[in-house]
Parts: sequence; C-alpha cells; structure tokens
Amino acid sequence: MNTKRDLVVGALVADAASLGLHWLYDQPRIAQLALGEPEFRATNAKDFEGVPSYFAHPLKQPGDLTQYGEQTMVLLRALAASGGRYDQAAYNAEFRAHFGYGGTYSGYIDHATRETLNALAAGEADTPKGAEDVQMPAIAKLPALVAAGLEDHARQAIRTTNRSDLAEAYGAVATAMLVSAREGHSINEVVAAGLSAADPAILPRLELACAATDRSTQDVTAEFGMACDLENGLPSILHNLSTTNSYQDDIRANILAGGDSCGRAMLLGAVAGAVYGVPQDWEARLNSLSDVTDLMDQLAL
Repeated sequence: MNTKRDLVVGALVADAASLGLHWLYDQPRIAQLALGEPEFRATNAKDFEGVPSYFAHPLKQPGDLTQYGEQTMVLLRALAASGGRYDQAAYNAEFRAHFGYGGTYSGYIDHATRETLNALAAGEADTPKGAEDVQMPAIAKLPALVAAGLEDHARQAIRTTNRSDLAEAYGAVATAMLVSAREGHSINEVVAAGLSAADPAILPRLELACAATDRSTQDVTAEFGMACDLENGLPSILHNLSTTNSYQDDIRANILAGGDSCGRAMLLGAVAGAVYGVPQDWEARLNSLSDVTDLMDQLAL
C-alpha cells in the first residue's frame, strides 16, 4: 500500500461518495433513500424536500467533488507548482485562481472560503488570510499537506481558511491522525495519536465520543451535532473509526449520519484509505482521478 497516495485519494473518493446526500439532516430520510448503499447518489432536490436540509449541489454529477475536495485539489496544485514546497504566496494565488471571481471552480462557496477570498483581495499575498471560522474547511486540505510530508506547515494551512485558535486545536488532532495513518499505524493507534494531540479544552468531548462504542455513529453524530463545526465533526469521525473496520463501512456510516457528511469525509476517508486501502471500484468513480494522479506523480506521492 502507498499510504501517502491513499491519504489523498481516500479523502477525495469519500467526499465524492458523500455528495448526493450532503447536508440532509434527517437520518430516517437518508436511510430510506440509501437502501444500504448511500454512496455516489445523484443529487436530487426532491430528496431534500420537507425535512431539515440544504440543497447545495444542484449542478454536480456523481463522482464530482464538493468544495471540501476542491480544497485539497487547490493545495495539491500549489504544492506541485512550488516544487513540492509549501509556499504561502503560491497557495493564496492558487486559492484565488480557483475559487475567486472568474476562477475555475463552479459550485457552492462556504463561509470560510468566501471570507478568505475577501481577505485575500484586500491584503498581502504571502500571509494566511483566513476567516474567523471554526468549520470543517480548516482541515479539508490537510490530507494533501500530510501526504507531502509538510505537516510542519499545518498551522499556516489551517489559517489560510480559518483564523481561529479553536480551528487550530482541532486541526492539531486531525494532523496527528493523518501522520499516524501515513506511517502505517492501525486505527487504534491513529485514534490514540489524535487524542494525544488534543488540547485539554477539547479532549473530554473527543474521549466521550470514542467511548460510546455501544452506540451507532448515527446516534453519536446526532447527539454531538450534525452541522459543519469542527467540534461536531471530529467526535463523529473518531467514533466512526473506532466502531468500523473497512473503508466502505466508514464512509457509509458517515453518510447515514447526515448533516455535513462531506466535511467529515475528508479526514475520515483519508485515514480509512491509508489504513484499509481505497476500493478500486470506488476510486474508479472519482471524476477527477486522472488530474489527481497527475498531481501526485508530480509530487512523487
């Protein structure tokens, strides 16, 4: 197994697999629609009617990425353009070129991305310009950063989109998990690495989620929160990893849990991909696979 490659591909495949039911907050509706195989569903506005939800991806096709997966793609391109180095000015420029006005991206723009673009337009090009935001974009790019062995720049990468001490605290947990997975460690070791890196202020919440192994990820996610904040997403991810034993089961449980499934999918899919491998039939459904492969080849991943 190539754990570096599987960190990246695992994250992106998980994001694409989760797109069709992203931001549906009604777990019974999701289960009814999924029929045991919730992955790679086509987006359909009718699926979101009459229940708590937000239909954000009307133009996306099965196998496409959400804005979360695009965060990883942006950093991969910036790293490739910089010869495998982390260059903040290059990262900021690629971010603007992709997500900004007239850029190559077409789709939903979340709060962190929008505020980052506004800050970049008004400020210096060589410093992080993130929003005061504690949501999941903070960690969406980390699979690419850690795969490239550049985890020492995690704080800068997080602050590129999320200028927040709390985002950094959860980002440290995510980074430690990704490094452990990249090094070929078991799921238990990956979870332990994340807990060891947790600030005391957030550790009890994470430990509580990990300890609830007698409950489903759906139940735990509903209790801790299904929305986009890191304090909701990280407990769900840790519980999921602690109670499943395959890439497919991880991603399916995450989709069935509802809410910001794509935000959670990035870290979850990266870790599960590195530990278990990414199923070839799922990988083949990623529409951007050739672009991803080319970028990883440029970075010798």
